Amino acid sequence: MPVGLLSTLDTKGREIAFLAACLQERGLSTLVIDVGLFEPEIVPDISRREVAAAAGVELAGLLGRPRDEIMTAMGSGAGEVLRRLHGEGRLAGVLGVGGNQGTSIVCRAMRQLPLGLPKMMVSTVASGNMRPYIGATDIAMLFSVADLLGGPNPIIEGVLRNAAAAMAGMAASAPTPAAAAAPLVALTALGNTHPAVARCMQLLRASGYQVAAFHASGACGSAMERLIAAGRFAAVLDLTPHELTEEVVGAGWYQPVEGGRVIAAGERGIPQVLAPGGMEYLVFGPPESLPPQFRRRPTYYHNPMCANVRTSRREMASVGRVLAERLNRAKGPVAVVLPLKGWSIYGTPGGPLHDATADAAFVRSLTCVLRADIPVHRLPLHINDPAFSDRCCEILCEFMASRPTSA
Repeated sequence: MPVGLLSTLDTKGREIAFLAACLQERGLSTLVIDVGLFEPEIVPDISRREVAAAAGVELAGLLGRPRDEIMTAMGSGAGEVLRRLHGEGRLAGVLGVGGNQGTSIVCRAMRQLPLGLPKMMVSTVASGNMRPYIGATDIAMLFSVADLLGGPNPIIEGVLRNAAAAMAGMAASAPTPAAAAAPLVALTALGNTHPAVARCMQLLRASGYQVAAFHASGACGSAMERLIAAGRFAAVLDLTPHELTEEVVGAGWYQPVEGGRVIAAGERGIPQVLAPGGMEYLVFGPPESLPPQFRRRPTYYHNPMCANVRTSRREMASVGRVLAERLNRAKGPVAVVLPLKGWSIYGTPGGPLHDATADAAFVRSLTCVLRADIPVHRLPLHINDPAFSDRCCEILCEFMASRPTSA
């Protein structure tokens, strides 16, 4: 199968030709896709007109439109082309080259491909904030060091050779996805709930389940929701739905890259057990990163680059309501388990982020809106107490055992 090579060939054609030669030296065929607007430097296998048509537009109609609209259209069209190729079994991986605009187009296209298919982007902006480009996907980024302009040079050639070698290795080693030998459970985590997460992983594995943990840092939670929607999981233990707090409040560095936490499991109808791990604070970076409106709140520095900032009573009431509304949509079994002695290491009574009034506002709002048939288990424990993990896993395993099939 060929490797897809994507770029704006009106400016990066010679770099793509160099990559194609490097890959062909390693025995791989290539499929060059043009996502530019103007006459290409090399002849592509799939033209810019075909890419635009895949987005439902004519190339000529894009000229003169705002640049962001052009990039969105070409990225969407390229994504459709890649999805078609992958569906036909004609794509071993995707390798892109670009500056800021090319990176935006190519990464938008790559984000439409499934987890596990090799994806790599060589970019002039790869040393900056890549979250808007990568989103919740497994795109590998390689900084070009020098500008991608005027064709390969002694600096760029080394970077491109490494990119080709990396793609060749990924394409050669990519396994064919196999059905899981045991049901797979999704589990959410942060450092503040690590003891609970570690114990839950141990207990679930001992019960015959496979476990995949997702760090609740925005991108991972969104990736988990995508994978749940795609049918990759049999159940969810959402022990640390921290991202929902930042999504509702609209602040923090761990806001989901794609909105909609705590939705996919309910829509799929798979068992889910949820605890409010890490939901009582927002995450920011170093002191200077805190917005002015949060600087007088109780704050604890998880490390010099990670500030945990306490949420207010009003914010927690809103979070509880939204959580209940999303859980109410569940088509399958769901339960909430509340640790009455703290939701995180720092949120324990007497801890730097403990606020009983704000926590109570969350619980009151949650329980007032929650469907009457959704059980709420209140345990006189801290979230990291072993007995709390035991109870969460017990409830989830009961849900799994009661279903017609646990596969």
